[in-house]
Amino acid sequence: MQNQFWLKTAALQVEQRLTGALPDTVRRNMFLELWVSMAYGAFFAASISYIPVVLRRIGASPDMLAVYASQQFLGSALASLSIVLMRRRRTMNVVVICWLFGRAVLLFYAFVTQAGWMIVLSAIFWLLEAFPSPGYTRILMKIYPPEARGRIMSLVRLGRVGAILIITPLAGWALDHWGYRILFPLAGVVGIFSALLFSRLQVNEGQLPSRQTKALRELLDIPRNDPRFARYLLSFSVYGAGTLMSWTLYPLVQVDRLHLSYSQVGLLGLAQSVFWLLGFIYWGRQVDRRGGLWVLRANAAINIAMPLTYFFATTPWMLLPAFMVSGIAMAGWDMGAINATIQLADSERVPEYAAVQSTAVGLRGMIVPFLSAGMLRLGVPINGIFLISIALIATAWWLFGTVQGAAPSPHDLETQQRLRYQWPLRWRFPRF
Repeated sequence: MQNQFWLKTAALQVEQRLTGALPDTVRRNMFLELWVSMAYGAFFAASISYIPVVLRRIGASPDMLAVYASQQFLGSALASLSIVLMRRRRTMNVVVICWLFGRAVLLFYAFVTQAGWMIVLSAIFWLLEAFPSPGYTRILMKIYPPEARGRIMSLVRLGRVGAILIITPLAGWALDHWGYRILFPLAGVVGIFSALLFSRLQVNEGQLPSRQTKALRELLDIPRNDPRFARYLLSFSVYGAGTLMSWTLYPLVQVDRLHLSYSQVGLLGLAQSVFWLLGFIYWGRQVDRRGGLWVLRANAAINIAMPLTYFFATTPWMLLPAFMVSGIAMAGWDMGAINATIQLADSERVPEYAAVQSTAVGLRGMIVPFLSAGMLRLGVPINGIFLISIALIATAWWLFGTVQGAAPSPHDLETQQRLRYQWPLRWRFPRF
C-alpha cells in the first residue's frame, strides 16, 4: 500500500512538471487521448508511412504517385462541408464515424494486388480521415485550457511518436517477410480501436454559435474580411506547395535511385521518429511561449534542409539528415498549424476558420503533385524540382514573418512565466 501511494505521488509530480496542475476532467481527457495517440501511432507506422514505397514497388508510375499524393487532400478540400454536418449533429459523432469507416478501408488491402485498386482504397481513407478536421480542432479547443494546450498536445503526441518509434522498424521487417496484405489490415484494426477510444473523451460542446450555422458561402467572407488571416493562408499555402512539390518525388529517389529495402526505410523511419519526438518536446513549449505562427515560420526555415538532402543523396544513409529534419518538421507542422488557426481566429468561429484553412490545404494539395509530375514529363530533372521546392519554402518563411499574431495578454504572459520552469528536460536543451 505504501509503495502504491509513493508511486501515485511520484506520477502526479511528474505530470505536474509536464503540464502544470489540471482539473480532473482535463487530466482524464489528456490521458485518454494519450492512449488514442499511441494506438494511432502504431496504425500510422504500420501502414500509412509505407504506402508510397509499396505503391512504387508494385508498379505505380510517377503519375500514379502524384494521384496518391493528391488524394491525401481530398478530405481537406471538402472539410468545409463538415460544418454542414455539424449544424445538427454532435461534433464528436461526425469525427468518430468518419474515422471508423475510413480506417476500416485498410481491411480490404488484404485483397489488393494492383496499384490502381490500392489508390482507390487510399482515396476513400484520406477522404474520411481529413474530412472532419475542423471538428477535431474544435474538440481540442473545448477540452484543453489555452494556457496549457501546447504542452498537453505535445505530451499526447509524444505517445504517438513513441509508438511510431517502436513500430516503424518492426513494420519494415514485417513487410519484407509477410507483405502488406497481412500488415495493412492488422494496422486497420488498430486504427479502428484508436477511433473508438477517442469517442470516450468528455467534451462539453455546447451550442454552436448562430454565425456557424449559416450558408457555406459565408466561409469565403473570412479571408475577404480578415486580411491578416488571408495573408496567413497565402504563407501557409506557399509553404505547403514547396514541401509537397518535393515530397511527391521522394519515393522515386528512395526506390529508383537508391534502391532502399523496406527494412532500410524502417531504420530511417526510426531516426525520423526520434526527432519527431524531440520536436514535440521543443515545439510544444514554443507554442505556449510564442504562438503557432512563430512555430510555423521556424519550421519552414528548418524544412529547407529536406529537399536539399535529397538533392545530394547518392547512398541510402545520405538520407538520414532528411529523415531527421522530417521528424522535426512534422511535429512543428502538427503543433503550429492547429495553434496558429486558434491564435488568429475569432474565438467564436474557430471551426469556420479551421474549415477555410483545411479547404485551402486540400485545394493546394490536389494540384501541386500534378505540377511535379508534369515537370518530370517536360524533362525537368528531379533535382531541378527540388531547387524550386527550396525556393518556395524560403519564400514562405519570409511571408510568415509578415503575419502579425495576436499579442498575448498580461495574464497569458504571467501564466507562461509560471509554467516555463515545469517543461520537461529543460536542463538538456538550450533555450532559444
